[in-house]
Amino acid sequence: MKMNILIIISIIICGASCENLVDHAYIIKIQNNSKDTVQFYESYNYPDTSMDVTMPLLKMVYPSKYSSLESKKEWDEVLVSPKDTISIFILSKDTVDKYGWDKIRSDYNVLKRYDLSLDDLKKLSWKVTYP
Repeated sequence: MKMNILIIISIIICGASCENLVDHAYIIKIQNNSKDTVQFYESYNYPDTSMDVTMPLLKMVYPSKYSSLESKKEWDEVLVSPKDTISIFILSKDTVDKYGWDKIRSDYNVLKRYDLSLDDLKKLSWKVTYP
């Protein structure tokens, strides 16, 4: 009987606090509908839409697949004024493989740049589709 009470108490305590132990990611999907592999990175410097001076971490998106941009905070906590717009830079994997970052940056070799507010992302159902 005492063992059953201890199990019930443990379940109640864990139920109340285990939610804090689980990491939750808030996701923006980047869908690649092209026939080529692309890479992307995000910037929170809008309205400055220049590319990062140093090469950022690029995420790969294969043809007809998607990759995720994740945040541990809800996006409405991340995208707050004055930085309430995220820029997503889509680059060709072939270009990244062939040229150095300085050349890519100086020539602005970007396939597409999306500047998206929180409202834009909600309207897109958290999915950015290239092209």
